[in-house]
Amino acid sequence: MGDSVKEKIVVSTLKLISEKGYRSTTTRNIAEEAGVNEVTIFRCFRSKKDIVLYALKELELLKPMDKKILEKCKWDLKEDLLMLAEEYHKNFTEDKAKIMIGLRSPEIFEEVKEYLMRIPKGFKDVLIEYFKIMYQKGMLNTDDFELLAFSFLSLNFGFILMKASYGRKLIGFSNDEFVRRNIEIFVKGIAKSS
Repeated sequence: MGDSVKEKIVVSTLKLISEKGYRSTTTRNIAEEAGVNEVTIFRCFRSKKDIVLYALKELELLKPMDKKILEKCKWDLKEDLLMLAEEYHKNFTEDKAKIMIGLRSPEIFEEVKEYLMRIPKGFKDVLIEYFKIMYQKGMLNTDDFELLAFSFLSLNFGFILMKASYGRKLIGFSNDEFVRRNIEIFVKGIAKSS
């Protein structure tokens, strides 16, 4: 079995899970979507769960943000938070959010939850490190780094999940506008006054 067949199966599985959820996605649906025989799926993978675990483990589908991103910082709160949020939104797309939502199924959740936490946890860790440095530079009015990181993460993570769940029905502005305006408000609240 070639990698391209395996890849088609994985891509089709994730697409269907993002549309229908884990429970409602069947191997028959996957075979139809991938344009392969259902037997082919079982030659490549033991089960639907194995396809998902392969995507999460081997393909690092939900890869976290690396702390190396801090090398791009200019040590200006507004500019840096804008850059970090933009990178986060680039990495944590609506498609990935829909897959995460689709995988919150009791049949598989315990096995995938550590992978589902990678993106938000990685972003939180980067933010904690960033806020520690900014506090040491005298730029912040608080040293509650974890709360700051969690607040900023929640703004961005929540926006993406809401958009993935409800589309434009609930949200009246673009990603860029959301990020820019929230950062302006956020920075006003945490910046040390001179």
